[in-house]
Amino acid sequence: MRGFLKNKPAFNQLLIVAGVTLMSLFVIGAIGSLIVSMVAGVPFSEMADTKNWNYSSSKTIFVLRGLLLVQFFALCIFPSYIAARLFGESNSRYLGLKPPSNLIYFVAGVALLLFSTPLVGWLGELNNNVKFPSGIESWMREKENEAGETAKALLSLRTPADLLLNIFFIGVLAGVGEELLFRGVIQRILIRMFKNHWAGILVAAFVFSAVHFQFYGFVPRFLLGIFLGLIYWYSGSIWTSMLAHTIYNSVQVILVYYNPEMLAKNNPVETGNLAVAALVGAAISFGLVWWM
Repeated sequence: MRGFLKNKPAFNQLLIVAGVTLMSLFVIGAIGSLIVSMVAGVPFSEMADTKNWNYSSSKTIFVLRGLLLVQFFALCIFPSYIAARLFGESNSRYLGLKPPSNLIYFVAGVALLLFSTPLVGWLGELNNNVKFPSGIESWMREKENEAGETAKALLSLRTPADLLLNIFFIGVLAGVGEELLFRGVIQRILIRMFKNHWAGILVAAFVFSAVHFQFYGFVPRFLLGIFLGLIYWYSGSIWTSMLAHTIYNSVQVILVYYNPEMLAKNNPVETGNLAVAALVGAAISFGLVWWM
C-alpha cells in the first residue's frame, strides 16, 4: 500500500505530517527519553526539570546528547519516513535522495551558506534588538536562554573528542534530520499546495525557523531556511542542502571551539559591526542564487 495517500490534497497531507510528528514526539520521544534516563542513571523527574540542570556535570552532557539523538529520530527521521511511505512510490525519490543534476551544486550550496554568514550575523544583531511587549518578551527571553544554556554547555567542552562529538550531534544530526523533514517533506507539500515554488520555500523556511522557539534568532534562521530551500529546489537533490547545512553548523562549532570567547554572545556569528561584511556577503549569496 505504498503511496496510497499520494493523491490526497496537499493540505490534508500537511495535517497528516503534523499529526505523525506530534505522535512521534510523544511516543518515540517519551520512550527515548526514558532510555536516556536509565542509561545516564538520572531519574526521569530530575531530567525533566531543565531549570535545575547542572550543566557542568558529565551526566547532564550525556543526557543532552542523548536527547538530541532522540529528537533526531522522533522529530525528523520517523515522520519523514512515514511521509515518504504514505505519499511517495519510492522513499529516495520522494525525499530527494538522488544525485544533483550537476555536482557543482554541492560546492555552490556550501559556498552560499558560508558566504551568507556575515549577513546572517548582522540580521541576528538586528533581530536581537527588536522590542516586544514586556510579558511576551520575558517569555521569549526565557526560551532563548534555555536554548542558549544547552548550546553553551556542549560548546564549552574543550577536548578534541568533545569537538568531534559536537560536530556530530550539532552539525550532522541537525543537517541531515532537519533537511529531510523541512525540505524533503514539508517544502515539497507546500510547493504542491501553493502551486508556486517560491511560496512553498518561504513558508517552509518560516516553519523551520518558528519551531526552534528562538525568537531572537528568527530572522537569520528564516533566511538560512530560504537559502537551504533554494539549494534543494535548484539542485533537485536533498544531499546538497544536507551537506550545506551540516558544514555550516559544523563550521560554527569549530569556530567556537577555537574562539571560546564567542560564547559570551547569544549567537557565535554576532561579532562586531557586520554591516559592510553583510553587504558583501549578501551580494555573493544572491549572486550564487541567481547562478543556480
